[in-house]
Amino acid sequence: MATRVGFASSDTVVKALTQTISNMAVNEENQKQMKDCIPALIDMTVSEGTTEIAQLSSLQALTNLSVTSTNHGQYTRLIQKLYEYVDGAPDSVRLQALRVLVNLSCNEDMVPHLLAAKAPQCVLSLLSPAEDENCVLRWTTILANVIHMVKEKGFSAASLPVDSKAPSPETMYTALYSLQNVTQLRSKVFVLCRSANEDIKTQASRLYSCF
Repeated sequence: MATRVGFASSDTVVKALTQTISNMAVNEENQKQMKDCIPALIDMTVSEGTTEIAQLSSLQALTNLSVTSTNHGQYTRLIQKLYEYVDGAPDSVRLQALRVLVNLSCNEDMVPHLLAAKAPQCVLSLLSPAEDENCVLRWTTILANVIHMVKEKGFSAASLPVDSKAPSPETMYTALYSLQNVTQLRSKVFVLCRSANEDIKTQASRLYSCF
């Protein structure tokens, strides 16, 4: 595949190719046959030399390829990079990273991996009415999905996969469940439960009910 790291491809070619993959991935029947595209797309996404256009294009394809859980197992090595994008990427890349995370957070098998990675610094600050509503909605949805799954499945710190676990004080699990953060998290979600945006309000209410 031309997008694999190490191959010279212009942004125009990469964008055209990933757009084709994105369009094909909309049909869920195609997704099993397209699993071999995912490693190259992830390579391009995590590479430091990838341009913003290529990052966005690859994330758009990875979003559509993660709508079902068929190929989620290949995404574990991408999670940390997605959190980094949530912290500091340009707005378009940040939003697309959040869309991939929403898809992954719907899968109970992926939740321990999401909890094991190093948490983005904006875990709490992104739960603010002052932030972009599209980002707030998706971050709230991710947290609601993850925390609901933790409650339902009884996940704990011991459930986190060792091979992809950040140092304990830095994990997403610690960021969500440490005593110093729980109170702040609950307070911020409570405010969002009164959001004028009905979608944010719905997801915040889901999240708040888990506390």
